[in-house]
Amino acid sequence: MRVRSPLNGRWQQVPAGVRDYAAPEAARHSALAASVRSEFMRWGYAEVRTPPVEYLETIVRGAGAGIQDHLFKIVDTGGELLVLRPEMTVPIARLAATRLLPQTASPLRLSYVADVFRGQNEGRTQLRAFTQAGVELLGEGTLDADAEVIALAATCLRRAGVPDAVVHVGHLGFFDDLLAALPADTQDEIRARLYRKEFAGIEHAIPDPSLAGLLRLLPDLHGDDAVTRATPFATSARSLAALADLETLMARLRDYGLADIVRFDLSIIRDFSYYTGVVFEAYGAGSGYPLAGGGRYDTLLGRFGAECPATGFALGLDRVLSVLPTDGDVSIAVVLVADPSQRSDAIQIATDLRRRGVSVLILGAADDAPITAQRNSYQWVVRMTVDGIVLQDMRTETQRLVDRATLIAVLGTPSGDRVSEWTR
Repeated sequence: MRVRSPLNGRWQQVPAGVRDYAAPEAARHSALAASVRSEFMRWGYAEVRTPPVEYLETIVRGAGAGIQDHLFKIVDTGGELLVLRPEMTVPIARLAATRLLPQTASPLRLSYVADVFRGQNEGRTQLRAFTQAGVELLGEGTLDADAEVIALAATCLRRAGVPDAVVHVGHLGFFDDLLAALPADTQDEIRARLYRKEFAGIEHAIPDPSLAGLLRLLPDLHGDDAVTRATPFATSARSLAALADLETLMARLRDYGLADIVRFDLSIIRDFSYYTGVVFEAYGAGSGYPLAGGGRYDTLLGRFGAECPATGFALGLDRVLSVLPTDGDVSIAVVLVADPSQRSDAIQIATDLRRRGVSVLILGAADDAPITAQRNSYQWVVRMTVDGIVLQDMRTETQRLVDRATLIAVLGTPSGDRVSEWTR
């Protein structure tokens, strides 16, 4: 096929903040989504779907007016102002409050894997379209519920293979109590600055020097003794209760076997205004930004007419993939080479393997097989020859002559490494 020299033009590119996924990247993305989905199911969370487009009023009602600068807005043919969903918690809160909770006894355990869209995404990553996977636990106002969703988030990261995963847990009851005496607009400004980790110059926004000094200390209130060091600053029953909740929560997370990766961090400020209590963020080696985040949002569903405690988290699949090692990513898949005289047998073998869940690509030219296998990260090359079937493992660059029954037994079962006596 002849490829013309491209002309310069925007049609060759995608807009800023979005990206294409070539086949190997798309396969890794799909595999991670499948892994997370299966983990959600094992914990009893049923998957739901919401439309990618919502009324602007819905998102603003749930996330607050400040969200508008971060939205992709659309005017439909009827003049209605719509938006692409910027996250999934608000759409699921709308769904649960208007349809699910009136028909079903709580608690509800819901999950999702969905694309979300941000008109602006300053300070963390430049992606404006990305995939989130998460859960919402609705109707449970207990620390056990908080512990469950944190444990599930940590389990998903561990299962994905995130290196050096760590979960930072805080409580907005402590932070909000510090800001309670400030005007609402000032509180919003402080939250936005602290979320972006902009501690320098924060004293200019706060008239109380002692409070400004305390807020500058927030980044240091992390680690095993953070609650102890924060106690002198807890000036009300609410802030003291928040610190006590964190101690109780940590004890429950130890029951899940997470003591080694969970840390107190009282500087955590989440990115949406609906959070009300326990909040958390998860990181991995070299991430520099949260791979997952969430917490309690007990007032959100009330904005849609259903008072209901709730907690949950969202995991960014693109962010997780960015920290996972790619070396050795190989699909359990086959490039099957056969000349025209062997095509019928090749089709039968391929059909047999596909029924067993193996991906099979049939080629007519043997010389192209290794390149095709490497390009698509396939593990196996199978050549049908006059002497029999040659099975080659692309990981080890070893091969062996096998009969059809052995080929099906090796490739059609999960334990494909049982072939021995390989030759180079």
